[in-house]
Amino acid sequence: MSSIAAASGVARPSAASRWLSLETFVLGGAILSLVILVVLPVASLVVASLWSEDGVTLAYYERALTGGSYLRALGNSLTLGAWVGLISVIVGVPLAWAVSRTNVPGKPLIQATATLSYLSPPFLTSIAFVNLFSPNAGIINVLLRDVLGLGITFDIFTMSGLVFVTALHTFPFVYLLASSALQSVDASYEEAAQILGASKIRTALTITAPLVAPAILSGTLLAFVNAIALFGSQAIIGLPGRIVTLPTRIYALFDYPPQYGLAAALSLLFVAITVIALYLQRMFLARRSYVTLGGKGARSQLVDLGPWRWVLFGVCVLVCLFAVVMPFASLIAVSLSKSWGLDFWQSLTLDNYRFILFEYDVTRRAILNSLVLATIAATACVALGAIIGWIDVRTKMPGRRLLDYASLVPLGLPGIVMAVALLQFWLSVPYIVLYGTFAILLLAYIGRYVPLGVRAANSSLRQVDPSLEEAAHILGASWGHTMREITLPLIRPGLLAGWLLVFVPVVQELSASILLFSSGTITLAVAVYNLYETGYIEPVSALAMVNMTIIVVAMLIAHRLGAGRKTVSDDSSTSFGGAR
Repeated sequence: MSSIAAASGVARPSAASRWLSLETFVLGGAILSLVILVVLPVASLVVASLWSEDGVTLAYYERALTGGSYLRALGNSLTLGAWVGLISVIVGVPLAWAVSRTNVPGKPLIQATATLSYLSPPFLTSIAFVNLFSPNAGIINVLLRDVLGLGITFDIFTMSGLVFVTALHTFPFVYLLASSALQSVDASYEEAAQILGASKIRTALTITAPLVAPAILSGTLLAFVNAIALFGSQAIIGLPGRIVTLPTRIYALFDYPPQYGLAAALSLLFVAITVIALYLQRMFLARRSYVTLGGKGARSQLVDLGPWRWVLFGVCVLVCLFAVVMPFASLIAVSLSKSWGLDFWQSLTLDNYRFILFEYDVTRRAILNSLVLATIAATACVALGAIIGWIDVRTKMPGRRLLDYASLVPLGLPGIVMAVALLQFWLSVPYIVLYGTFAILLLAYIGRYVPLGVRAANSSLRQVDPSLEEAAHILGASWGHTMREITLPLIRPGLLAGWLLVFVPVVQELSASILLFSSGTITLAVAVYNLYETGYIEPVSALAMVNMTIIVVAMLIAHRLGAGRKTVSDDSSTSFGGAR
């Protein structure tokens, strides 16, 4: 290397000093960004929960842990999370096993169902199921009661209804992680069990299932955390049924006069639940080894289910029907009706779309705001993620691991907690007014979703041979020139994937936006929720379909540009962070 440098006539100390200077500057900027986005807001949350006008106090925690309404909210949240986690396993694991290890037909249908179930905003799915199973005017209830005369009425506004709708959004966590794990398990373990006389079903239950337990447990944890944090579903389905949860209770504390200290204490209780769940998962997994990948692993033979494959296929179709077909069909049908409940063909109209797109001025403002905010937030997350990823993968700077870990902290912060933290911090900063501005929404979005940008950049950088950058360094290229001409072009597909992984959830984000928006900064998700609260279900359904159309178009662009390449496959689980 020294001969190359000498031949080039470049003074290496000068080049090295430039790189060192840039590295220090970049590291400082990245640390400062994370401090502003994550550390200071969370710290202010802790301070607010311990401070009152009389000084240091534990009164807020005492109220949170002893007040009847708060304990009921906590109990409802834990009940919801536990049942949703269990149902996600019951649905997700068999589907993953069917796709990965059996000859069940219709595998693309199962994969598409899982993808669409995850991408569909939970609050829109909740609105759709209200259209279907509202006790008085729900499509299914009207059909069963008034048309067929069966006298059966389903009530969606119950804990079981909330669990059902939430699980339709969370089962893909278990499915995707379990499916990936099943494809990675060394098939020789299963073959050995069958050689020793174990049946295929017994092998699946006693050999395969324990080996993929870490993936199943991780998916269950994601399902649990997302379930207790979903504000939209709990507000739309829970509140009419008098089911108060932690997110809706925290939201209610911001009615005038706002109770910031109590909201902070409940928010930290939220974080504590997440931390405890993560600790229990790690403690369980630490008890034994789950290593199954080896250099001589064989491809597993598909299990021939015989006629039972059609039974399993029927179950898959049923999941698709409830998770995708019925919600979308109900939103489309209601959005095309003058007044839902009348004869559908006689009341068929496009007036709701005309009203939403051309007469309801909030729509255009909300769409523009959401697209602008999502574009800026996604770009910022990818840029910051690329810097943090480069520091972690390409340098040996002290504190780089801590920086990487700090960037992942927002994965454990529900949106409403992030919103409370930002409010607590920025309301305490003198001379700077961010509440009700685009800036505070951007800070919330970037803070919540920067882990996706970091993971996308990190995995992409690990696939690029560092010798290419080292050669440019030796030849005297600056850090900026090397990044622009060599590194960024090579990791562009991964960065694009990360950009889209941020863009889509920002467009449908509700949990943080509902506390931070103003009339001028209203987003599309908030517009749907606010319009829903007025009771005009037909325009709401039309606006919901506009929302879904934007998301589908974004995902089609992602598919067209190859954003789903393996550049982020190793870290695919992180794309599910953050409840909406």
